[in-house]
Amino acid sequence: MSAETMTPRSRAQTSTQKRGEARRREILDTATSLFSAGGFNTVSLADIAREVGITQAGILHYFPTKAALLLAVLQEREARNIASRERHIEEGMSPLAAYIATLKENDQNPELVQLFVVLAAEATAVDHPGHTWFAVRNENLVTSMTDMVSRTVDESRLPDGVTATTIARWVLGLAHGLGAQWVLDTAAFDRAGQLDLFMKVLEPYLLSSADPSPDH
Repeated sequence: MSAETMTPRSRAQTSTQKRGEARRREILDTATSLFSAGGFNTVSLADIAREVGITQAGILHYFPTKAALLLAVLQEREARNIASRERHIEEGMSPLAAYIATLKENDQNPELVQLFVVLAAEATAVDHPGHTWFAVRNENLVTSMTDMVSRTVDESRLPDGVTATTIARWVLGLAHGLGAQWVLDTAAFDRAGQLDLFMKVLEPYLLSSADPSPDH
């Protein structure tokens, strides 16, 4: 339906939808910021509502519970990461190089890195609303990273006992562990740069078609 053929009612509905989408976006952004700074447990819906400038009921109109809001924040961030990696792969990067390129993008916004550092630590408690999400995410990350490594590294040339899954866990451990250090002092080192250096260690084992660096 073009703007010319829209009825007054349909225009009003479209305007309402746009305002609703904008408000939902504002709630998500505010929740991301507050959860990043204080974690899930110390931030209340009242805190988020106050920052947005609406009532708690206004937040519950978009997200039925605080836990639902948390999951929406996590899911959106993860979807953006996946889309970023896929885009880099389409541009010709190897899967591992694409992963590091996405890390570099994330590091432009330390708040988002801190969000995952804080919430992942909190979510180790089984009664945390993000526990299942992070547990499933970790399992999926190991699986997808193992696939990335298999498409980048010649497993037949790896040292005895080292498999694609071994390297996958090393890469994820470096990314997550360095992230926890980096958010304490973002000027101390380049997190993604450290992963670039690890890729250099892997160069003797790369498939001939693999691109060892996202900068190549």
